[in-house]
Amino acid sequence: MVGSLGFTIEFGILVALVHGANWSPFLARAVAMATAFFCTWLLHRHWTFASGRVRSPLPQSLLYGTFQVISLSVNYGIFSALVLAGGLWRSYPVLAAVGSLSPAVISYVLSKWIAFAKPRELAKLPASEGR
Repeated sequence: MVGSLGFTIEFGILVALVHGANWSPFLARAVAMATAFFCTWLLHRHWTFASGRVRSPLPQSLLYGTFQVISLSVNYGIFSALVLAGGLWRSYPVLAAVGSLSPAVISYVLSKWIAFAKPRELAKLPASEGR
C-alpha cells in the first residue's frame, strides 16, 4: 500500500515536472524519487511496520536511505537506459518509470527485514560471582 502511494507520488511529480514545467526527465525523476523516498519512510515508520516506531529515527532513516539508494540506483539506471533508447520511452518518460518497478521488491525486503526490524535485545550476562 505504501509502495503504491510512493509510486503515485513519484509518478505525479514526474508528470507535472516533465509535461507541465518542461523539465528534463532526468532531473524531474531525481526530484520525484527523493520526495517519494521521504514520504514512504514516514509512512512505513508510522503505519506499515509497527516495530519501526521502536527504533530511533536517525539510524533507521540512514538504514532505510542506504537501501533506497541501492534500489533507486538500479531503478534510475533502468529508467535512464529506456529514456536514452529513444522512441516512445523518450516521448513518455512515465512509461520508463513504470518499466523500472522491479527494484521495489528489493527495497521492500531490505526495509522489512533490516531497516524496520525489531531491534535485538541485548543478551543479559550473568553476574560473575566472587570475581
